[in-house]
Amino acid sequence: MKVILFEEFGGYDKLKIVDRPMPQPKEGQLLVKVNTAAVNPVDDTLRLGHIKSRVTFPKILGNEAAGTVVKGNDEFPDGTRVIISCYDAQGGVRGISSDGAWQEYLALDPTELIKIPDTVSDETAAAFPVAYFSAWACLDKADFAAGQSVLSFAAGGAVGNAGVQLATATGASLVITTAGSTEKANQATKAGIKNVIDLSKSSLTESVMLLTQNKGVNVVIDMVGGNLTGQALSALSRNGILVVIGYAAGTEFSAKITDFVWKGIQMRGQSLSSYTERTKHKKALETMLPLLAKGKIQPPVARVFTADEIGEAHRYMIEDRPFGKVLFKF
Repeated sequence: MKVILFEEFGGYDKLKIVDRPMPQPKEGQLLVKVNTAAVNPVDDTLRLGHIKSRVTFPKILGNEAAGTVVKGNDEFPDGTRVIISCYDAQGGVRGISSDGAWQEYLALDPTELIKIPDTVSDETAAAFPVAYFSAWACLDKADFAAGQSVLSFAAGGAVGNAGVQLATATGASLVITTAGSTEKANQATKAGIKNVIDLSKSSLTESVMLLTQNKGVNVVIDMVGGNLTGQALSALSRNGILVVIGYAAGTEFSAKITDFVWKGIQMRGQSLSSYTERTKHKKALETMLPLLAKGKIQPPVARVFTADEIGEAHRYMIEDRPFGKVLFKF
């Protein structure tokens, strides 16, 4: 079978396809053929060596994928289409704590599989787990409730877009998002997203206050970081909560202490790897899968590559910064 891995840190060219023996399922495990897998920013971070403590060579990346059961059980008979969870059987994040999904075949525990609704394509299924679990974890961390207003950064990014969709589908009174360029803002608008702030033209705080009639938003989902975090804190309503899950724009920001004191705002941290409780996963899936099946949430897909184009897929994601997920097929 084909496996994508790297054996030293470096550029896109360090990724290579090798042949490996088929995995032999242990007792209780199922054999799954991977059809479509996703490429995520953390894959680039790991390949470059920015989190060396998480890498043992050779390293196989990949947090999420979709495939077909080829050796199943009563719950997952042969031929069942499945999402491969971003969490492994031990509760770690696939592709970080353990080898990832960039393999033609995987031997997996049934707890690592999610049945794909009949109305959902493999591409949509492969683009689903990381972004939507991340966005759900942020909303959960912020104690989000229907009727509240939400600002989810980066409409063109997977987590930001998922935040917009989940907040909308679960009853937010107002959902606002951002785009770093007019092109991205236009793409978001064409995708049906309302209240898009073009940060190349407008101030975040002023725009949020205008859209909320100077009340501010109850919840912010922040996967951008940097100066935008400080601006978003000022855009919170009284007792508002900002949840930060990423820092693509930087790890430092400035904020007004008076916002915390007089407005009672809070800032909380979240990561995919800290959202590991199976009871929370179950609750999240019970809400999200019906929404996915009905098309109420729909991860945008920018482009689908072939496995032998994996280096170009990485480059495209990082350098071209597309609107939507980057996938590849074996």
